[in-house]
Amino acid sequence: MKLTCQQHALSRGLSVVGHAISARSTLPILSHIRLVAEAGQLHLSASNGEMSIHARIDAEVEIPGVTTVPARLISEYVASLPASPVHMTVPEGTFTCQMRCARSQATLRGMEPELFPQIPGAREGCSPIILDAVMLKEGIDQVIIAAAEDKSRPAFAGVHMEVDHAGQLVFAAADSIRLAVRKIPVSEEHRQGVLIPVKALEHLSRILPVEGAVEILMTPNAHQIIFHTEQTDLIAQLLEATFPNFSQVIPQQYVTRAITKTHEMVAAIKEVAPFARDAHNVVRVMINGPDCREREPNTLMLEATAADIGSNVTAISATVLGPDQEILLSVKHLASVLAVMDMPEIALEMTGPTRAAQIKPALGPTVYHYVMMPITPNQTRDIPRASAANPTNEPAVAIR
Repeated sequence: MKLTCQQHALSRGLSVVGHAISARSTLPILSHIRLVAEAGQLHLSASNGEMSIHARIDAEVEIPGVTTVPARLISEYVASLPASPVHMTVPEGTFTCQMRCARSQATLRGMEPELFPQIPGAREGCSPIILDAVMLKEGIDQVIIAAAEDKSRPAFAGVHMEVDHAGQLVFAAADSIRLAVRKIPVSEEHRQGVLIPVKALEHLSRILPVEGAVEILMTPNAHQIIFHTEQTDLIAQLLEATFPNFSQVIPQQYVTRAITKTHEMVAAIKEVAPFARDAHNVVRVMINGPDCREREPNTLMLEATAADIGSNVTAISATVLGPDQEILLSVKHLASVLAVMDMPEIALEMTGPTRAAQIKPALGPTVYHYVMMPITPNQTRDIPRASAANPTNEPAVAIR
């Protein structure tokens, strides 16, 4: 194998496939990157057994060939090189890669390429789902925040994806106390749902291009899913679990609705968060309707009290429809959803202190739902006025 490529392109390709390298793999070959030189391109592949990433960069290929190289070593070495052409040679009959760039030369000892896992292609005749890369990234970022970190319940460690009967690509994730759903219009007929590991989608979000299209396809055995772009492919093993019927969890009506500016809500969360940190990260959300007499009308207030330390109350203006409401929510859950809602205004909808609250865009079609279950008094102790927020001590509804 003999080729020349640009340092910046090689460094980018190594960075992309590096997302699939596991630091704790028991198979030595999985700590390597597979290199294939052919037809004016260098193909780089990495795998951790559950996810594979394939990247393509332009190269001047004199002699086609294949080898593997230690992932960490080549990534760190190439990143340290100047922005100059990189010359790579693998002598025939060996797996040792000789590299030269400017005044630097290096030798990297590889392993037999045949040991590297086979990366599957798309199922023959499988029509792809095609959508914009930016829209896909936005959708992924808006749902993965609700996925569970605990792998004891596989359904909650993944993101459900399907094309519904309305021709919308639907992503949904939950962790039993919150649910995020994002809908993206596509020109496709109804397709059954699959469950994608959230870690795979986290990596996909980081490597998606800033423009262009993404094709979503299934592998021949339908056990893996492929996200294909012009320069990269990510292949993920699907989870074998059943995602709950999330449509029943999304509130279909509300008693009180508060519309507020997103940046004001973000600022209020930042102000109250330090006080909530020592109070189980719980914040009291108070919606004051137009007829409120105890507090300023048409405001949304956030309150956090840490016993023996201090308290904070922050109020922002809101357009409120309906009576006054109070609810206890996680300040972390509020902060995480606001970080992925790139819109001028949001709507907070409630039906009562023991029922699910929902945050969604204030204007336009509802393509995003973020549902949060309330925190009840029996879940925490140091929250003053908890009995007033939930006088019946009725348990919150959970996503199951």
